Amino acid sequence: MIDGAITVKNLLILTGIQDVLNLDGITEVAVNQPHRIWYEKGNGWEYKDAPQCSYQHCLSLARALAVFSGLRSPLDFNNPIASVTLPDGERGQILIAPACETGTIAITIRKPSIRRFTLEDYEQSGRFNTVKEATKKTIELSDSQNELLLLKKQKRIIEFFQLAIKLKLNILIVGGTGSGKTSFMKPLVDCYPHDKRLITIEDTPECDLPYHLNHIRLFYKEGGITPKVIIEACMRLKPDHIFLAELRGDEAWNYIEMLNTGHAGSITTIHANDCYSAFSRLASLVKQSNIGQTLDYDFIMKTIKSSIDVVCFYDHTYLTEIYYNPQEKNQLLSE
Repeated sequence: MIDGAITVKNLLILTGIQDVLNLDGITEVAVNQPHRIWYEKGNGWEYKDAPQCSYQHCLSLARALAVFSGLRSPLDFNNPIASVTLPDGERGQILIAPACETGTIAITIRKPSIRRFTLEDYEQSGRFNTVKEATKKTIELSDSQNELLLLKKQKRIIEFFQLAIKLKLNILIVGGTGSGKTSFMKPLVDCYPHDKRLITIEDTPECDLPYHLNHIRLFYKEGGITPKVIIEACMRLKPDHIFLAELRGDEAWNYIEMLNTGHAGSITTIHANDCYSAFSRLASLVKQSNIGQTLDYDFIMKTIKSSIDVVCFYDHTYLTEIYYNPQEKNQLLSE
């Protein structure tokens, strides 16, 4: 294990990752593609070019970390995902092809703070100044909800979706095969702030991200890596927004849970005949999961309707329906 630690540390130095980990205030370090290292210091993501951070060096580091972390299976084509621990105690998540794009490796390292804060530190920094009484969500519509309803009523569709994305609402695109769901997903994704960290989850490479430098494209495959496994791994990659190409199986519950654990502002698609039938279709997918089989149908439907904000139906590449019902969501959240 000592030899393994030395190997890992040497590779961290060789790739340039160790230099970034040593910077003051670092909380996250990530490699999405070779030759560039991303890092977060509490004020957003930044990056530095790293010519030495090659694909081969990253692959050697990934495999050394898997061995050092005591994984039962080697990191390879059949086992391309690993949660690892670095010699100094940092935690990391690694994905190699076919779980990510060929020629890339996704490495994300979370660096815990070495400073231990006191309650007095929190008070003096003003972090207690915003405390208020915890209350249930009010049924009364907010200004932004009223604005969205007005935009929808006036058919100002572009402004409606731009505001929905700004407010981090969760959008479900519905339609049949070839209806234009994925094509419409792309311009919506382009509307997200370009400094955000985006992750796509697909079975085939369709949703590219030309305007977002800080991105990872992840892949699942029938008979191989499942969407459920990819979603679980994705949660450890510090994404700002996650986009799932299509809901089609028991990963539906994992996706809904993801939306409610700090990852709001997502887009996905589903096959259904209209906006309202999309809810029952999604509930039936949740029921396919082991957890879903133990849950009451009404509870599942309530969770779905309080998690999905906007549903839009596409028919032969035309947008024909938009569902947005904040009154119902507020009522569900207030119960």
